[in-house]
Amino acid sequence: MYTYGRKQGCRISLDYTYKGIRVAFLENEILRVGVLLDKGADIFEFTYKPHDLDFMWQSPIPMQRPFVATSALPEGAFHDYFYGGWQEVLPSAGWASEPYLGAYQGLHGEVSLLPFEATIVEDTPERVAVRTWVRTYRSPLTLERTMALKRDKAALFIKERLVNESEGEFAIMWGHHPALGVPFLDENCVVQVPAKKVEVLAFHPNGLWEPGGDYDFPMVLNRRTGKLQDITRVLPRTTRSVDVVSFKELTEGWYTITNEKLQVAFGMAWDAKLFKYLWMWQVYGGHNDYPWYGRTYNCALEPFTSYPPAGVKNAINNGSALIMRPAQIIETELVAVAYQHEKAYRVGLDGSVEQHLGI
Repeated sequence: MYTYGRKQGCRISLDYTYKGIRVAFLENEILRVGVLLDKGADIFEFTYKPHDLDFMWQSPIPMQRPFVATSALPEGAFHDYFYGGWQEVLPSAGWASEPYLGAYQGLHGEVSLLPFEATIVEDTPERVAVRTWVRTYRSPLTLERTMALKRDKAALFIKERLVNESEGEFAIMWGHHPALGVPFLDENCVVQVPAKKVEVLAFHPNGLWEPGGDYDFPMVLNRRTGKLQDITRVLPRTTRSVDVVSFKELTEGWYTITNEKLQVAFGMAWDAKLFKYLWMWQVYGGHNDYPWYGRTYNCALEPFTSYPPAGVKNAINNGSALIMRPAQIIETELVAVAYQHEKAYRVGLDGSVEQHLGI
């Protein structure tokens, strides 16, 4: 990445485009982060420089400008534009065929398909930050997200501000959807999260885990073997399975996923009072229909306000929807980190990683 006037410390640029799509880059000595401003302010790159390792999954669908689809899908265009990376999911997760307050919200809501405005708010060798914002058009929401890097710290700091602009209550499902893939992801990876229960969604015919809950974390019934198995250990592509699971009753808001062979890890921390659940989308080569046709191997670990099944009405029914009051403003912080170690760690909102052997 080229930025005029500074070659060391923190750097930032809004000068780049890819196929006509505006791109922001934030960089320090350890991390390089790419943000796709014209599509949801997605994080499409999270590269850990000591290993030249980008954690983000790249799907077989290339990143491209908006185009006219061959036919309109009932669930919307999320999959047609899903090149991988990290999306923000708002105001609904998954896809439900029923409208909420008269609006069909589509697969994973509106935000990930909308262009964001952006401005640099700090640009020094010690710290860089970009503020992005968007107003949804099917929902009465505005979302502001500020992303920052600090010198010599392998952590992306995120501050968010969500506003309900309506004069009535508005229910949402809100989450972050970072999908991880090769060369980081393989059967040497293990997830650590301070959860007590696991619920498995009845999601796909190739599901490996028996749907239902609440399983005692981390042991879940394998449908093929009929035995309990640790669901936090990533399985090889040859498993040919695909599942969505939800980790519940979190005692803290953080997770790590460590490749024990590479001794490299990715982790996140967040406010567990807001994002009460962690979803795990496990695609171990088994998604053999649209849009993947068996071509994909990835997993996503997703802090969420709510848990499946999909759609705001279902979240209201199961009691996990976040009900925003009229004119309510929610402010929160998250952090994503990379580090090198083979031991168990916890992640703090200050970007720290600590040895944590209690889980």
